[in-house]
Amino acid sequence: MRWWCSAQNTAWTWEWRPYPGVWLFVVAVGVTIWYWNRVGAQRAGRPPAPMHPLSVLGLIVLWLALDWPIGALGAGYLASIHMLQFQLIALIAAPLLLRGLSSDALALLRGESTLARIVTRSTAPLAALVALNVAVLLTHLPGIVDGMMSTQVGSFLIDVIWLLGGLLFWWPIVVPVPERPRFVPALQIGYLVLGLMFSPVMFGVAAFLVYSQHPLFGTYELAPPIGALTSKNDHVIAGLLMSVGGSVIAFVALSKIFFDWSKREG
Repeated sequence: MRWWCSAQNTAWTWEWRPYPGVWLFVVAVGVTIWYWNRVGAQRAGRPPAPMHPLSVLGLIVLWLALDWPIGALGAGYLASIHMLQFQLIALIAAPLLLRGLSSDALALLRGESTLARIVTRSTAPLAALVALNVAVLLTHLPGIVDGMMSTQVGSFLIDVIWLLGGLLFWWPIVVPVPERPRFVPALQIGYLVLGLMFSPVMFGVAAFLVYSQHPLFGTYELAPPIGALTSKNDHVIAGLLMSVGGSVIAFVALSKIFFDWSKREG
């Protein structure tokens, strides 16, 4: 039994395979959110609130992205599913998980504690923007992808990097702590546009995937074929997902920011 999805170089079958490491990881993320909310409620002298529905949804999305069949297909068969995993983990699950943090839990990050200072610096908009782009670049370099996806530990690390990069990127947008009075809605919209719609790293990766004469990733080029989809077409789909998918997610987020902003101004 394997504990995490990784490239196996065997023919794909639709026979279900268990990945207990994925289950434990998703449970650990959920327990961390629950514990943080519980400690915050205890400090505030209030009973802990039930887990926010958006956190539950974020855990479900995270589980779907990591477990069979998406996790197995993305780990060693299809670059397009690998790209879908990135978007599910970093761009969808991450902000949903952050929305589940209670106000009492976030109160723990106010003040001058070491944790509060670390969070303030690491989630500053510029630092968070750089963090996501570095995560995207490192986890889409052919040498790194081909080297890490062949082992369970390497595949696990790529998934964790995606989640951490997504949490840092979405923190200034989703979480109101620390307060950033200068990070007004107009700047938030620009942040999303620069980070997802016109990111030079994301568009660079997407362009290489779409226009390269040869597939970039040996892991997916040499993987046993699935149906009639060629490796070249698989890479093109991956590039389109990177450019179009990120833009759609950004558009949804910035639309919400814009309408909330208009409502307050009105």
